[in-house]
Amino acid sequence: MKSVGETIKEIRKMKNLRQRDFSTLSQASIASIESSKRNITIDKLQSFLDDINMSLREFEYIRNDYELLPSDKLFYNFTKTKNSIDRLSGITLTEDINMHLKEYPNDFIAYAMKIIEQVFIKISQEQSYQVNSPESFEIWSILYNRQSWTYQEIFIMSKLFYVYPFEIASQVIKRIEKEMNRYLDFLKEINFDCTFYLNVGKYFIHNNDLATAKDYLEKALPLCQEYDKIILEIDIYAHLLIIKYLKGNKSIEKKILEQIDLYYKINRPMLAEDLKNDWIMFFKNRTEEGNSNEYQKRQ
Repeated sequence: MKSVGETIKEIRKMKNLRQRDFSTLSQASIASIESSKRNITIDKLQSFLDDINMSLREFEYIRNDYELLPSDKLFYNFTKTKNSIDRLSGITLTEDINMHLKEYPNDFIAYAMKIIEQVFIKISQEQSYQVNSPESFEIWSILYNRQSWTYQEIFIMSKLFYVYPFEIASQVIKRIEKEMNRYLDFLKEINFDCTFYLNVGKYFIHNNDLATAKDYLEKALPLCQEYDKIILEIDIYAHLLIIKYLKGNKSIEKKILEQIDLYYKINRPMLAEDLKNDWIMFFKNRTEEGNSNEYQKRQ
C-alpha cells in the first residue's frame, strides 16, 4: 500500500494540478506531505478530496493499488454470496475468512461472517433453521447493549436474526430497522433494504404471521423495482402468492409454480430449485391455522 503522501501526489498528477492549486493546503504543505516529511490531518485530507471531488473510499482504493482493502473485499464477497444455495462460493468464502482471521484474529466482523457461514452449513445439513449456534447468541449479546451499530454490524445481524427464538428475532428485526435508517444512502449497490425486507417477510410467513409478512414484502417490492432486481422481485411475488395460498386460496398454486418457472426461463435453475423446495417442504401442505413445520414460533 502506498503512503498517503504518495497517493496525494499520484492523484494530483492524474488531475494535472499543481501543488499550489488547493484551497486550504499551501504549496509547501503539499510538498512536505507528498514527500512524507509531515503527516496530514483528516480535516486537511477531506479538504484535498473536496477540491478534487473524490470520496475517501476511492482515495483508499487508489492508495491500495486499485484494489479493495482485504477486509472490505471479504465483506463485499460475503454480501454477494447467496448462502442458502451457493455452497461452493460459501466454502471458498469460509476459507478466505479463516485465512483473514489468522492474520487479524480480533476482527469481529470477519468472525461473525464465519459464524454465519457455519450456521448455513448446519441449515443445509439438517434441512432446518432450528440449529444450535451458541456463537450466534454471543454475537447478539455483544451488540445488544451497543448504543448504535456500524453498517457491517447491521448487515451481519440481518443474516442471523432468523436463527434466534421468535421473541429475540423480533427484537433484532426492530433494531435493524432502526439502525439502517442512517445508512440507506450508504453502499446502495448492495441494495440492503430491499433484501432485508424480503427476508423478514419470508421469516414471518414461516412463523405464520401472514399480515406482518405481507407488510414487509410490500415494502420490499417497490425497492426491488427501483433497483431493477428482477430476481428478488420474482421471489417477492412468489411469497405474496404463498400468503394467499395459506389463507385458503388453493387455486393460486398454479401462479406460484409460474413464478418458480420464471427462474428457469431467465437461466437461474438454482434459484428455481431453492424456491420449489421451500414451496414443497414448508408451504404446499400447510394451512393458515395448521402450521406444523419447524418454523413455528419458538419459546
